[in-house]
Amino acid sequence: MKRSSAELKALARTQLSGKYGIYIGAALVYNLISGAVSGITAMIFPTFSVSKFSVSNMILEQSTVSAGSLILFYVVEFIISLILSIFTIGFLKMYLDGSRGYQVMFSDLFYGFRHHPDRVILLTLALGLLYAACLIPGYVVLILAIPLESPALLIAGIVLLIIGLVAVVILSLGFSQTLFLLTDYDDLGPIQAAKESWKMMKGHKGRLFYLDLSFLGLTLLSLLSCGIAMLWITPYMRMTQSFFYRELDGELDQNPQAAQTEQTDYYAY
Repeated sequence: MKRSSAELKALARTQLSGKYGIYIGAALVYNLISGAVSGITAMIFPTFSVSKFSVSNMILEQSTVSAGSLILFYVVEFIISLILSIFTIGFLKMYLDGSRGYQVMFSDLFYGFRHHPDRVILLTLALGLLYAACLIPGYVVLILAIPLESPALLIAGIVLLIIGLVAVVILSLGFSQTLFLLTDYDDLGPIQAAKESWKMMKGHKGRLFYLDLSFLGLTLLSLLSCGIAMLWITPYMRMTQSFFYRELDGELDQNPQAAQTEQTDYYAY
């Protein structure tokens, strides 16, 4: 049974009632870990290009390091981003358990590290390369257009970039359930999960796009709080997406108890 965005949001609000604390706490711990790792990286790899501009003497000083060190820095940053992506499974575990009415465990933030973390790393790497392949042609043409001062190449580059962005959006929607599947099924490989996600999302990409877009207003309003409100908005979004996944998987219709939690208050925030 297809549920509207408002219905899915109502389910999310019901399950989040009185439980925001653990999700906000998990997000803060992740931010601390991520910040600490970034700080250590910055200490190991000092700024590679430091420019100082003096208004008084109009002198521009620039210090650079070797290309090898620069490459090493980006390689380390990339590896760290892959490792941090494992936390996504932990977050999804917490939201799925919360959506099912189970007790949410703070320790599940590290769930992904205990359940085949290589799957998440391989998936993140593969999808990153796929999305990059969609955007690279446009960027290459734009880079060539600048020194050649060619309006035709510039327009072609912009068109290719727009096409690439549209392709990325479509692909990301199609593979949007992959991490949910990896969280729910330990024996599922990244390729199998990606194929199953694409199958599940057939005919539902527009629904998910609209669902995600419906949070845009709240996200923009969070700017008034310097982004602090996102600590509450993000759990709301992720819990709603969890119910969307469970609906696609057929779980909401198979579980009468879950269906009983649906509320008549379906207005969308």
